[in-house]
Amino acid sequence: MNIQLEDGSSIGGGNLVSAIYRTDLVPVPVTLELVVKADDRLHGLLLIDKTLTTPKGVSLTIVKSQIINEQSIKAGKRIAALHVIAVLSGCEVLLGVTKKAVSLTNTSFNEVYRALGAKVRIKRDIKLASFVCLKGQMPTVAIAKALQKESAVICHSEQGLSVIRLNELMIGEVTLFDKSAVQWINHPNAIRHGNINYLSIDDNGSDILGTARAERSIEYYPRADNRELQNLRRILITKATITRQLDDRLDAGKLVVVDDKTLVILTGAHRFESGALGGPAVMATKAWLAQVEDRA
Repeated sequence: MNIQLEDGSSIGGGNLVSAIYRTDLVPVPVTLELVVKADDRLHGLLLIDKTLTTPKGVSLTIVKSQIINEQSIKAGKRIAALHVIAVLSGCEVLLGVTKKAVSLTNTSFNEVYRALGAKVRIKRDIKLASFVCLKGQMPTVAIAKALQKESAVICHSEQGLSVIRLNELMIGEVTLFDKSAVQWINHPNAIRHGNINYLSIDDNGSDILGTARAERSIEYYPRADNRELQNLRRILITKATITRQLDDRLDAGKLVVVDDKTLVILTGAHRFESGALGGPAVMATKAWLAQVEDRA
């Protein structure tokens, strides 16, 4: 895996122990986890707030750099093993609690990200009736709740960041895979556990919006209208996983067809193991495949 550093150089094959590049349909949609045998040069380039660039030109900012082993010595110099985690550049501020409250009305996710301090631009956006993230709360949690109320997800692609509604997520180009490559997941409790009664209060302060069906937990959403309550019932349920040799087509948000079923990649993880510390070299991809379910 060719990862470019800030000075234009790359992490050499003899230094890169392992790498996991992961894409998800979440507020911070791209992460990279590395284990590197670092000499003095690499140690200086793999500090927190330094940037990395993937072969596809995705810029990532280091948010964790921890020494995990200082026992190796090469040419009379100690070599440290570093555990490094980087996220999509501009999103790193979302990983800590907010220092001030953010409250917006008649807004968009672009404005939400900017108000929270994120330096990213969403190229395909949607409107948002309201957004609230109190001081001391996790921005990613607040964004995820806002996405759920709009029945939407955050997706990163070659074109950049997009907010996509679930009913549009399942439309587009697909890649066909044989069913022998897929492991189906049978967990009937997934929908049962997600069968939540979402309720709110009408503007008059007395009428209850939503329906409280029996044998379901109840969650209250303040200031939610019937449209938003309906959106909350639409979710992605993992149906299968697929494991293959390294396959960069299996990124989050891409569509695959298996046995005439169209599924969306909820999470795609590309793993590289160099074998530098012993063991076999590995280049593999695992993807979690999901379908949209309406919890009527």
